[in-house]
Amino acid sequence: MQQKKHKAGHLILLIIILLTVLLLLPHIIPFFFILVATEIAILALFAAAFNLLLGSGGMLSFGHAAYFALGAYGSALLFKKAGVPMVLTVAAGPLFAAAGALLFGFFIVRLTTVYFAMLSLAFAQIVYTIIFKWYGFTGGDNGLLGIWPTSFLKSPVAYYYFTMAVVGLSVLALYAIINSPFGYALKAIRENPRRARFIGVNVKRHQHMAFVLSGFFSGIAGSLFAFFNGSVFPDYAFFNKSFEPLIVVIMGGTQFFLGPLVGAVGYKLLETFISGRWPVYWPLFMGSIVITVILVSPQGFMGFLERLLWGRKLRSRT
Repeated sequence: MQQKKHKAGHLILLIIILLTVLLLLPHIIPFFFILVATEIAILALFAAAFNLLLGSGGMLSFGHAAYFALGAYGSALLFKKAGVPMVLTVAAGPLFAAAGALLFGFFIVRLTTVYFAMLSLAFAQIVYTIIFKWYGFTGGDNGLLGIWPTSFLKSPVAYYYFTMAVVGLSVLALYAIINSPFGYALKAIRENPRRARFIGVNVKRHQHMAFVLSGFFSGIAGSLFAFFNGSVFPDYAFFNKSFEPLIVVIMGGTQFFLGPLVGAVGYKLLETFISGRWPVYWPLFMGSIVITVILVSPQGFMGFLERLLWGRKLRSRT
């Protein structure tokens, strides 16, 4: 009990320090790194949404970029073609992602293991193909340009604070979901679906709901990225985009709630410094990092950090 209180105290102190740093960050770092920090926050939300499936539900999706793209394109199309104010599109765009997850998830959750992963990838490729080919509506491979924030958010610092606020609220919502009765039922399904079904848990319904929620929060990340980047492109739905959150959660630790956030920081900083200087060698370097993490610390950076701080394995499952 004393050890748990000690650990909780460390966590509260860590959160206070983190919030202070995030508030002061734009005033103490160069302009370029404000943009990098904003992108890290968006990637962290995308990875945290993905980890609701993988970490809590034990479901591996190879096509989660579809919901990121649906959120981005939903917001961009509402903004560009319907003239909806930017802030409202950030709220409405993720509903397109949730609708896509509701439809695709109905079929995907009826399968397991590799079939689940491959069907999720197949649906993502359908989304990518529709976006890529529908020139009259989505702009095809030219994308949609001029997706800029409203006037009071045009400053990178203002958009940084806006992104941090949206991501912070979304992460708190995910934390509440994971620690709710629904979240505990999802973990029970992950550990033993047959036993969960035996005690009265509707396995497929819970998995489907997790898929929709994960798609919704992925859509929020997509919407934020659309206005951060000022444009949307079909590549947002391509299969290589789906591997970003997977790599991030592996690096950070799938069984830790903060794992995706820590992994996003590491991934984006590495990409910024390594890919910017040696783009040809970036895939080789990233592959080497992932292999090293899996072999040396299967619980990711958070597992290593926890062993460093508390001296032994005290894994907190998400």
